[in-house]
Amino acid sequence: MPDSVASFPLKLQLPLTGLVLSLVSLVVINLLARRLQRGGLARGLLVSARRSVSATILLAALGWWIGALLSPELISLERNGAELRDLVLVLGVTWTLLRWKRELGTNSQAYATQLLPAMEEKDQIFLWDVLTKVIGIAALVILALEVMRLLGVSAALLVTAGGFGAAAVGFGAQGIVSNSLSGLSLYINRPFVVGDFIEIPSEALMGTVENISWFYTRLRSLERQPVFVPNTMFTNKTVVNIAETDNRRIWIEFGITYNDRERIPAIVADLEQVLSDHPDVDPDKARAVNFTGYGDSSLDLRLLCHASSGDVVAAWALQQNLLLRIGDVVEAHGASMPFPTRTLIQAPGGPDRP
Repeated sequence: MPDSVASFPLKLQLPLTGLVLSLVSLVVINLLARRLQRGGLARGLLVSARRSVSATILLAALGWWIGALLSPELISLERNGAELRDLVLVLGVTWTLLRWKRELGTNSQAYATQLLPAMEEKDQIFLWDVLTKVIGIAALVILALEVMRLLGVSAALLVTAGGFGAAAVGFGAQGIVSNSLSGLSLYINRPFVVGDFIEIPSEALMGTVENISWFYTRLRSLERQPVFVPNTMFTNKTVVNIAETDNRRIWIEFGITYNDRERIPAIVADLEQVLSDHPDVDPDKARAVNFTGYGDSSLDLRLLCHASSGDVVAAWALQQNLLLRIGDVVEAHGASMPFPTRTLIQAPGGPDRP
């Protein structure tokens, strides 16, 4: 009887200890999370990690216990099962990092605003995107190092693999390397960030940047279709960052009839006053109303100004307002705008003559 009682903890102490520690960690994490601010970064990280941490502790203990019970004839473990424990711990760390990456990516805007309140929104999004990618890379590196350790990969083998890798790059992996280096360049030089509306004129591509990965950048087109662009295109082609426009130009061409030529100076003066008084027109940028020439059927005029912001919707609203004001001014001066007409001349001899 004493022998059986003494052997009980020796056989089950590892799984029981792992179970207790797993439950304790789950309770402690929940208690800490409740004391933290709801919606805060620390609470979000704790809540997202509680499942992976508690499960890792339990599985590590079970793996160690099973490894200790295995017969050396079946599997030879030099450290009496500790190898399985270490493997599970590495997998658990990788799992936790990936859950953190998902949590940071899901609530990126809220967390970035909390930690980086002094930065502009674009800078916040950029730095947060870099942080999530660094966490993902760290998880993959940890997992790769553990796999290499289990396989017994030596430094000499790594050097040899590096030589083969260089040869592979020379024969067929140029595109992969080029895209990854171009992706790194996008993060360093920052010609655009997530949320910017860009255009590649040579490829007739435009859209809002939704994600910048190592190999591809995902755009959302005007038709709301996802467009995946290889990163090398951004280093080989001209990219227009429309989101960086400071003041959008408003260029309106219109005409009046030839009978209203003497009214042009008054119309121009009134429209210049409209531009001067309009609150949405930037007073520091060029603004002008000019008579530009004699058209086929009209006296051509041009109105030029710049919106006070770079918002395209606000610029469209300003253009609409100015178009209506142009019509009001022309009508107020008794002038009119020409429209396409067709004059039919009847042939001599009556309508029945061909």
